[in-house]
Amino acid sequence: MFENKDDNQDVLNKVALFEEMINEKSFTFFDVDDFEAIIDYYLGVDFKSKAIKALKIGLAQYPNDLALTLLKVDLLNSNQKFEESFKLLKDIEHLFPNNIDVILAIGKLASILDYPLVAEDYIDQAFSLCSVDNEAKEILSDIAYEYLQMGLHHKAVSVMKEILSRDPNNETTLLEIGVAFHEANQLEESIVYFNDIIDENPYSYLAWFNLGTVYNAKEMWKDAMFSFDMCLVINEKFTAAHYGKASSYIQLKEYQNAIDTFNESFQFDHPHSFAYCSIGECYEKMGDFSKAIMFYEKSLEIDDSQSDAWIGIGVVRDLINEPLEAKKFMNKALKLEPDNAEYWYIYAELLTKIGLKEEAEMAYKKVVELDPKNIDAWIDYSNFLFDNDSKNKAIDEVQRAIKKNKDQQDLQLRLVAMQIAEGNLVEAKTNLVSLQNNAKISCEQLFEIYPEAKNIPEISIVIELYNDKKS
Repeated sequence: MFENKDDNQDVLNKVALFEEMINEKSFTFFDVDDFEAIIDYYLGVDFKSKAIKALKIGLAQYPNDLALTLLKVDLLNSNQKFEESFKLLKDIEHLFPNNIDVILAIGKLASILDYPLVAEDYIDQAFSLCSVDNEAKEILSDIAYEYLQMGLHHKAVSVMKEILSRDPNNETTLLEIGVAFHEANQLEESIVYFNDIIDENPYSYLAWFNLGTVYNAKEMWKDAMFSFDMCLVINEKFTAAHYGKASSYIQLKEYQNAIDTFNESFQFDHPHSFAYCSIGECYEKMGDFSKAIMFYEKSLEIDDSQSDAWIGIGVVRDLINEPLEAKKFMNKALKLEPDNAEYWYIYAELLTKIGLKEEAEMAYKKVVELDPKNIDAWIDYSNFLFDNDSKNKAIDEVQRAIKKNKDQQDLQLRLVAMQIAEGNLVEAKTNLVSLQNNAKISCEQLFEIYPEAKNIPEISIVIELYNDKKS
């Protein structure tokens, strides 16, 4: 709290004088710095009511003082009185039009109060002011954070570049900018940026790591592994690079190499729940189900909220013909992540297999609600309905899927096949003609879905006419 003993004693003397003034209802002169010190002291020892009283008296004497006003803003914010705080800052804004602290504080409050355009405008102003202030490193970090909170990742990238131009060794920002580039979908730009850093400093392990992460995002697995290897040559203890490299191996289906890479990381850091879960998945893919379950369980011993481990055990239990046990574990995963479409899809397939039709229908419905762009899920859902005597409902669901996924030929062919199977030949012919004219599809695709269509004269005529036109 205090720089040295003399400062400590001086502040205590000021506090004693202030309390004497209050108790005796007298007047003692304090300058602004005195009030700041007294308020800071009270806040430091958690005498909030006394701090508020000192602040009130201070502002009565110095109503337009910026430091005291900002202290009041902090106190209001700590009590979640954001509207009052916002109004107070707006009232004094004209007195300090180019003060970074005021402009940034207004921007932060506008964001909290859900005035996104106002917030963005003020944060932009704060960044502009920082551009001419070489002492604004900490404020730049605050600005980057605010942009990230508002989802303005491209602007956060610009701020982080500014931070790194002033402080190239800022490891926190170097890590964060990798994430921001990814969220801003600026992968190509990030490759150029990190390569430029590496040209300047080939031993920047974080630049190599970020480069590997970008290559993974672009599915350039070999390039990613090279980058992670370079990172580890410089800093072998950086376990995030081990994990990134292992992820590349998993994508290349080199599961044993992935396991070996995770094991290397354990030399430098305690095993993470995620690592054990990923090893379990590797063993699952390799068909070693007993080891898969063992590592999924190890993952849960470290963190029982690791939902991927619960679903993993469920999948393996299903693979070894223990569907009822599988259901229990999948339920655990869904309780942890009730909005995970992939989990619901896996669960729906299991429920279908064990004949729980009502539950399966509910699960499929949940999948397409959560992930309406999942064409395979729509097809499986409609097939499930069609096969379980809900043919009209199946057709309705395919039509709903088409509305949400225009120009998806698989869905449109599925609709035609179901209409033919239901005897709705007029609608089927209309849709087939439209499909042939617009998409130039191969009718062989229709026959793959519903081979019996070859034997229906009305459909054969439409196809023959189309083939004649083509020739």
